[in-house]
Amino acid sequence: DEFTTSSSHPPRAIDFPRPEMEWVSERVLVEEYAGDGALPISRYLADDSPEGLEVRKRLAGPLLRAFLKMVFVDNFIHADLHPGNVLVRAIPSRTNSQRVDHTIIFLDAGIATSLLPNDRNNLRDLFKAVVLNDGYSAGALMVERARYERCTSIPGGKHAFATGVSNIVSEFHDRRKQGLTLGAVRVGALLGKVLDLCRRYGVEIDPAMSSVVVSMLVLEGLGRSLDPDLNLMKAAVPYLLVRKV
Repeated sequence: DEFTTSSSHPPRAIDFPRPEMEWVSERVLVEEYAGDGALPISRYLADDSPEGLEVRKRLAGPLLRAFLKMVFVDNFIHADLHPGNVLVRAIPSRTNSQRVDHTIIFLDAGIATSLLPNDRNNLRDLFKAVVLNDGYSAGALMVERARYERCTSIPGGKHAFATGVSNIVSEFHDRRKQGLTLGAVRVGALLGKVLDLCRRYGVEIDPAMSSVVVSMLVLEGLGRSLDPDLNLMKAAVPYLLVRKV
């Protein structure tokens, strides 16, 4: 029920079915019926007509912004957003009788996670680093914020770790020539490489970060199928400017 009570999204853009509390237990989640008009998002992915492609583009933005808001604002993240857990309901537009709007419905929020403050700040800094091409500073901050790390006990270890993060970020930043779109930038892959670097240098990261990275990989793929031209960083900027915790 946390998603329906703590998360505010633009009206009618995102919906979470409420749990049927009398049927819910530690091992079972039962949610209210989403309605006959709610279709799997895979139906929209299969429609390659000009009209279908236009609808897909309209769905991509709200989908991506909803996830970014979960991560950077709410810090309560649906960690199982594969296409089977995403429905779309077509609804009449309130402003244009000739237009149809859409509500995205996120099902099965039984797997959810939150990040510790330092890890959320690390994630925000990595997103900023891609924009500013300053992975070195982001890497150094990750070491300084870590609850446990081994690299400062190794001569030059902190510098080597920060340089490794810088190299990863530079690779992604260089793709700005193509535009920081979902089709050009794989942020989930970037985060995966950074986590591997943390493992090699003994920089401790909240285990929940792995769930967020996997969720981002899945959602990126879905967003890319909807609209590969959507600018990921442009969508992320309002959430990156939120005050740090």
